[in-house]
Amino acid sequence: MNFMPSAKIPGLVTAVVSTALLPFLGLSQTTPVTRSLPPPNLGDAPKAPKDVSGLPGGGPRPLDVTGSFNVNTGSREQVREFYNAVYTSSEGIAMNSTADTTNCVPGTNSTAFQNATLRRINWFRAMGGIPATVTFSSNESTQDQAAALIMSANDTLQHIGIPPTWSCFSVSGTNAADNSNLALGSDGPDAITGYIWDFGANNTAVGHRRWILYPQTQVMAAGDVPAEGSYESANATWVFDANLFGPRPATSQPFVSWPPAGFVPYQLVFPQWSFALSNADFSAATVSMTSNGVSVAVAIQPYQTGVGEDSVVWVPMGLDATSEGTTFPFSGTDTVYSVTVTNIVAPGGSKVGFTCNVTLFDPAVPGTDYVATVVVGTNTPYLNTGNPYACVPGANPNTTGYQWLTAQTTNGNLTDNATNGLTNFTITPPPIYPVITNPPTGSGRCFHLCHINPVSQYLQLNEVLLPATNTTFSFKSFLGYATTDESGHVQASTDGGANWQDLFVEVGNNGQTDTVFTNRSLSLSNFVGQLTLLRFNYSFTSGSYYPQIDPMVGWCLENIVVTNVQQVVGMVTNSTGTTNFTFTPTQAGNYTLAAAPVLFTQFPPGWGPFKLVTAITNPNPVIVLGQPVLANNQVLLNFTISGTASTFHLLQTTQLNTSWTTNTTATFTTNIPGSSYRFTATNNSSLRFYRVQTP
Repeated sequence: MNFMPSAKIPGLVTAVVSTALLPFLGLSQTTPVTRSLPPPNLGDAPKAPKDVSGLPGGGPRPLDVTGSFNVNTGSREQVREFYNAVYTSSEGIAMNSTADTTNCVPGTNSTAFQNATLRRINWFRAMGGIPATVTFSSNESTQDQAAALIMSANDTLQHIGIPPTWSCFSVSGTNAADNSNLALGSDGPDAITGYIWDFGANNTAVGHRRWILYPQTQVMAAGDVPAEGSYESANATWVFDANLFGPRPATSQPFVSWPPAGFVPYQLVFPQWSFALSNADFSAATVSMTSNGVSVAVAIQPYQTGVGEDSVVWVPMGLDATSEGTTFPFSGTDTVYSVTVTNIVAPGGSKVGFTCNVTLFDPAVPGTDYVATVVVGTNTPYLNTGNPYACVPGANPNTTGYQWLTAQTTNGNLTDNATNGLTNFTITPPPIYPVITNPPTGSGRCFHLCHINPVSQYLQLNEVLLPATNTTFSFKSFLGYATTDESGHVQASTDGGANWQDLFVEVGNNGQTDTVFTNRSLSLSNFVGQLTLLRFNYSFTSGSYYPQIDPMVGWCLENIVVTNVQQVVGMVTNSTGTTNFTFTPTQAGNYTLAAAPVLFTQFPPGWGPFKLVTAITNPNPVIVLGQPVLANNQVLLNFTISGTASTFHLLQTTQLNTSWTTNTTATFTTNIPGSSYRFTATNNSSLRFYRVQTP
């Protein structure tokens, strides 16, 4: 066995090194450290009020930021783009809250965060085939902010009868609690997704889901407070408006279900399935499911009315619907489930039944109906010239325009031995320990990631890469003392950092995992033609961790090398209403161009294939002469040039069928270097023609 005598203090949460070895290693044991995060809690769903007077919904709708979403769930590509463009756009938005739970200040949150929450609501409603035009009421949002504060301050969820003795009690907050979905340990868009999941032994009726997907609702609201010390984050989403008992609007299907009929991203299919029909009786309803002709076991949940539209709820495959950590199984390939609901008593007393197909799919994988937004145009655009390009249009009827990206490409090969500090990397969150240090073994320097603060540490490469088939990413890693709750990840993102996928993972073993640095080499061939970000993630969220900063504790990295790759610099995006775009390069060299459709005026689902071009000097410059201007016995001759030229001559004649002579007395001036110039000549003839020539 090899020991590292330079090691110092691997304090851990439970004993992972024999105490008999500690003196030999020169190590000492510290007090165990544990970070325990309780799972999100949804509590019970609110009951429908008997009186809707005073509820929002009849006046102005001031925060209408989403417009009207709609999607054909029968189209895999429409749903895929709707998820990648709109759903993910509400991920990772900063709350920037001024709430202070300790001092009972409800505070306010950023408009972008509120809009992201609203967008998430309308995304689910559009997928459910119901009107996706919900807006937020600012008055009720203020009340929901107070309700979220009460729930966080008391670490409890309650709708009716909150006593005045509760911390941070307020009348407005208790009123909002009566009318809102409530969550602890979750906030904003994540809370909305949690309501659609509707986990918990007390949520067998999926009442939170049924209120989010209630067709009549037009106005909602939301309030959120962030986690603060021992206080959990909280959300209150107002779900009742004055339209509660109004006429039911048209929906894409007679029923409202989750997951809906058609294609559904697998990430948003949960253990509890539901099927709602207005004013129907599901007390004796039966449900059956098959997949690939094989029956799927179904357990129907207890029937409950009074929350949203009457529904039947069931759990397939014996899944645990009480735990937020339960996921619905997905094989990685499109999987079709046929669902049949029968013995429903419709209004009027007749019995009806419905059959529909639900297809789980991975929205990161294009299907057969995918049409790439390919850029078409010359591979050698001319400098200082408007070069026309176009892109292949998609078939999505929700496309309202196109976004274009232009950028220069240059050699992206990189070698970093940690000797130049963080020149090539950015670390988040800002560390409170030295990231560059001596390695635990060997010489030189290394990057060191640890959990002195019990949060994940991210070391991200600053370069934006455009990999080729032979691009490799290599490094040496040393995972020292780490618990099984701590792990090192190498990750890549192709959507600007919104989502990351693992390329390499190493998990701690409650002790010293490595004794030497190990060479790692990863291929980036799966990311050819995609803008790619890379990062190291020393991950930790909850459980046991080592809080020391000694290099023997945590994850050390050295000799980071990227080969056979281009990096993208100087990225510029432009929007057009059509598939046409004009590219005017101002420097010779290599560029990349890409296009993306834009859905609902503001949401691009991702770039199409990148087109590599090389800007060159136009061998045949084009000169365009403007309309002559007479002033004070002089003629002003402005002209522009596309291409490159160093000298110009002014030619003139009095008759077009005779020879041209050079005007040697004309004055030459520059309007705009490289593109616009002027000749000024004396006008001493009643008729004269001019032209400009470059040798």
